[in-house]
Amino acid sequence: MPVDSRTLGVTPFQAYCAGLAAIGSFNFGWNIGSVNIPGDVLQNCVTGRKYYGPFPSCIFVGSNTVWGIVVGSYALGAFGGAVISNPVIDRMGYKFTLSWFALLNVAGALLLSLTTKIPQFIIGRILVGVAAGAANNALSTYVSDITTPRARTIMGGMVQLACNMGIMVDNACALGLAPPPRWRILFSITGALGLLNFILFPFAKESPKWLISKGRHEEARESLQCFRKGTYIDDEFDEMVRIDQINKERTDDVNVIQLVRGDTPDNLRHQLLCVSSLLFFQQFSGINAVIFYSTSIINKSTGGNPANIPTLAQILSFLISVAAFVFTFFGMLVGAYIGRRKLLIFSHMMMAIFSGIIVPGSVRSVAALVVVAVFCFNAFFNVGVGPIPWATASEMTPRYAMTAMSGIGTGIGYISTFAIGVIFPPLNNWWGNYTFLFFLVWNVIAALFVYFLVPETRDRPIEETVRLHSCGIHLVLGSKWETDPVSKLADISDEEINSAVPSLHADEPAPSVLADESVPSLLADEPPKL
Repeated sequence: MPVDSRTLGVTPFQAYCAGLAAIGSFNFGWNIGSVNIPGDVLQNCVTGRKYYGPFPSCIFVGSNTVWGIVVGSYALGAFGGAVISNPVIDRMGYKFTLSWFALLNVAGALLLSLTTKIPQFIIGRILVGVAAGAANNALSTYVSDITTPRARTIMGGMVQLACNMGIMVDNACALGLAPPPRWRILFSITGALGLLNFILFPFAKESPKWLISKGRHEEARESLQCFRKGTYIDDEFDEMVRIDQINKERTDDVNVIQLVRGDTPDNLRHQLLCVSSLLFFQQFSGINAVIFYSTSIINKSTGGNPANIPTLAQILSFLISVAAFVFTFFGMLVGAYIGRRKLLIFSHMMMAIFSGIIVPGSVRSVAALVVVAVFCFNAFFNVGVGPIPWATASEMTPRYAMTAMSGIGTGIGYISTFAIGVIFPPLNNWWGNYTFLFFLVWNVIAALFVYFLVPETRDRPIEETVRLHSCGIHLVLGSKWETDPVSKLADISDEEINSAVPSLHADEPAPSVLADESVPSLLADEPPKL
């Protein structure tokens, strides 16, 4: 008998479709990194002020606060994209959203590459931000929809992996394209990536869960078979249909306002707190201070001339982005073995430690210490704090609220990104070498939050996590809040399966076996086929 599809890990077609979907997140990283290495050229005109035809060599910005707004405007656009994309995903699907929103990168690239004034540059940043926000929001839930719990444990970090790859490639290109007028080529490439996304993603398959929610069952079965090639999919498909019917009997898909007000069949307050807080802490950990401004941070210690491109600080910034990509991939693999919760606590605490090390290195101008500390700070971010928060909405939320929850979480993350982009330059001026003490405090708070409030979701079916934690905000310490991973499914007896049925509709959490669309049915009339 063929292998049960629900026991699969990552398949080639899952990776292929997730990779196509990740082009938008790659572009997100590209545009985050695009203002780092050329920053002094654009803001301070360090290579001189001249014209190449109608185009100036720089967009001189006399105020650090204004430059912070220029940098942060990208996150405001991403916030808009995350919010706008939710109803589009619900109505039109992932293929439409990931394909058509990508075209905004073309319009944004034209404004950025042909810019002559600060307002034009800001509008271009906002447009590419909208495209990125929609892409990240869609990618995280799309990956959750097309994968099994085992595969989701590894592929849940796709947003951060693609983002860091984009930053890395952008920084590599910027070493040669930062001087004027070549920086205009750097900003035009985001349009080419948008076109590539628009052309290629139609070759991916639509989410089978989204197709089922629209009553397109034959298309859904065909899509699921592609994602689970060579396996027996009937039980998984039937379970998806049953879960969809149950959700529709209880409620239609909810929007952001309904979720915030609590107008949902399940009490999702705890999930909302966890998703929102983790993405807030992700940005206030200090990573965007490094991504946006690592060149200037390192240059303070190395003392290079920013006009001599590439400077040592710029080369080191590129190497840090390479390490970020490598450690993100490493973190995805480690998280599959030790779990999300432990890895998040470890990641935040190590970032706190290296925030503290950056301070004395900066005070005493020990360049080697600053470079190593910034390198480790970035590396430990990408082991846990980087990839895990993006996956929390899809791992803790029922299908009917998933896009709204993802939109709220990513929206808060982007607002926090904007805040850090705006406040870091003046904060750095006021606090000087002691700036990273601010991030040390936030990382300690984040680690404590995860320890007391964030449940483990590694290999856990979504519906079981929802059932257990849909009881208002609570501490998650103790065995009461622990669930078995899907790998223990084979040990479930028929009696346990039958006794689990009432718990699907219980108001209070109670110990039960797994109940999810991605594991054998708990509602079936017969025991599941394994």
